[in-house]
Amino acid sequence: MAPVTRIVKLRAIGVGWLEGAGPHDLHSVAARVANLLGELGPTVLVGHSVGTPIAALAASIDLRSTKPNVVGLVLSNSGANTKGHGDVESVIERVRQTWGLPLWKAMAERSLGRVCPAELVDSFMTYPRRITAEATVQSLRSLQQTDLTSMLNELSAIPTAVVHGNRDPARTLSHAQSLCNGILGSRLVVLDTGHTSCVEAPDDFAKIIHAVVEEGLRARTGRPD
Repeated sequence: MAPVTRIVKLRAIGVGWLEGAGPHDLHSVAARVANLLGELGPTVLVGHSVGTPIAALAASIDLRSTKPNVVGLVLSNSGANTKGHGDVESVIERVRQTWGLPLWKAMAERSLGRVCPAELVDSFMTYPRRITAEATVQSLRSLQQTDLTSMLNELSAIPTAVVHGNRDPARTLSHAQSLCNGILGSRLVVLDTGHTSCVEAPDDFAKIIHAVVEEGLRARTGRPD
């Protein structure tokens, strides 16, 4: 997200969800995000890949608070569940058996889609060095068990953009549409990217965030404090 945050020129707070002692299941991480939201003002939550269910679950928790702070959502390169998302079990097993630089590089190159500059791939290597295989397995297992379908309608009051990369090797257009179908009034944006739309098309991604911010703040002005 770093290229996007430089473009949008808005305060951005990244939440490290696989670092530390955990727990690393998506519901626990979402609860931590929701607690953080209580300390902030109006906020647009941006979730990429596994971050999408975390953002959706955190927004749902926030909406039930006495003073909700989420004014918008950007949900990128993900879906309502993992149906049709390939064999998650085999990915979990690869993480357990081959955690290390070769696996990280292979996953980064797959996510980035087209051939990318070596420095960009190298930058993707910094994050997995800070986390453990066990934390990653916990999050993947939780992702496998999480289905947002029945709760997405709760988010229909929040301006939402769903972003899909048309060359995404991990998620299909139908995955993105499953989010849009559940969140009434949400907008689907398809970009010419792989699985990391925010990195591959930062200018377009920044425009999406700006549009959601503006819509969210306009909607919030009509809310009672």
